[in-house]
Amino acid sequence: MERQRVVTNVTGRLMLLFVEMEGWDCWLLPNEAVELRAEVDSPADDFELQDTPEGITVWPSRGMGVITVWQGDREVEIGHRRPDGWP
Repeated sequence: MERQRVVTNVTGRLMLLFVEMEGWDCWLLPNEAVELRAEVDSPADDFELQDTPEGITVWPSRGMGVITVWQGDREVEIGHRRPDGWP
């Protein structure tokens, strides 16, 4: 079974989307959207989202596999739109 959720940058600035446990980052332009996807063990498993000053951090629930990030039929690469000089 797969869980999916769309995340959209509704701010007027570049927004960080940080995916744990892998420490994976991508950056979204204003109004840009991506889809989170992960295999789950049960319908109760869901993404855990945390607002941060830079954007959103996503954590997998206990019965969730690796979280991947997609735009349409293309998997987004780590560092998508990462600003120069970001640690």
